[in-house]
Order: sequence, then C-alpha cells, then structure tokens
Amino acid sequence: MSRVVYADNAATPDQELLREAHQVRLVSGEEEGTGVNALPGGVYGFTYSPGLPSAPLFAIRRYRSYETHKLPSGDVFVIGFAKPDTARELSTAGQEMTLQIHPMPENEYQTLVTIPYSRIRHHRQYAAPNQDGFTVTVQPATP
Repeated sequence: MSRVVYADNAATPDQELLREAHQVRLVSGEEEGTGVNALPGGVYGFTYSPGLPSAPLFAIRRYRSYETHKLPSGDVFVIGFAKPDTARELSTAGQEMTLQIHPMPENEYQTLVTIPYSRIRHHRQYAAPNQDGFTVTVQPATP
C-alpha cells in the first residue's frame, strides 16, 4: 500500500498580507495542540476544528485544515475562501447568513474572507479532510 502525500499548500499573497495586518506569528512548537482560547494573542495556526473556541492550533498546514488567527486584542478569526458574491454579502449582511468557505482557493472559492468568532452563530464542530468546505451561519455584520 502506498502513502498519500499532499502537495505543500503555500499561503496566498493575500494570506501573508492578512497575517501582517493582524500582527500574528506562527504558533510555536511548545504551543502546538493548545486550544486557541488558551493561547496568547498574536498567533495563528491551522486546525480541523474551525469555529470552536478550543480549536487546537498547529504550525503545519495539513490537507484542508483551516487557518485561524488570534489577534493581539484576543479576537479570533477563521480564515477561508468564498465565492466572490458570498464574500461581498458577508461584509455587508444585514441579516443572518449561511455560507461555505474552503481552506485554500479552489474552483469558484477564490476570495479571501475572515470570519470573526464573535459573528459565528452555528457551525459544524469539525471539518473533515474529505469534506467539501466548512459551512457556517453568521450573525449580521455590524455597521
């Protein structure tokens, strides 16, 4: 039986710029596996549990894992890619909306989005590596 090896999923230029804007550094080896709620502000990592307050963060991006940022302020964001129309609606939604994001750009999911945990109303408790995206319901955008 052969091993499955996934290609390196390098960050997009927009993700690199977002990390700088959010002032986050990669989670350290000592911090890996710690829930985002227990980590200090100013870190990012990757998880299969996007949206969970205790989502464990890891330094290495694994196939279809989601980038998560914990800003110096303590605010937490799940990072993903959505369809362009969905991304526009997310930033201005006056009512609750359900959307699907992907961990990396693929097919029509090409627009980088950031979803603050504070807006998440409902989501699946995990994202399976073979799942087609992560579905989340968010509260309306605040003006």
